[in-house]
Amino acid sequence: MEFTEDSAVQPDILVILDPQRDRLTAARLYGPPALIVEVVSYSSKRTDRLHKRRLYSEEGVPEYWIVDSEARHIERWRPGATNAEIVTQALAWQPVASLPALTIDLD
Repeated sequence: MEFTEDSAVQPDILVILDPQRDRLTAARLYGPPALIVEVVSYSSKRTDRLHKRRLYSEEGVPEYWIVDSEARHIERWRPGATNAEIVTQALAWQPVASLPALTIDLD
């Protein structure tokens, strides 16, 4: 996925809501997706937590989750946050207020 010509990334999961589909071409997504999820590994921890997090924040991604299976939690990042929300029990995501939240039981 490219935000700009020099910012190509390959997230593990990318969620694009129906109204956002018109901003997607074969080569680039114009504007931020609704959600990006990265599952960290030993070799990707620094990139996911620093470089990608900074890029996604700058590009206005409203939700960025870093799944850390070793620590058994999800780090939830939202624009403007200086620290991650650490989620260990249940994670609720509601990108559209008029629809029910997606709740994921992490136990």
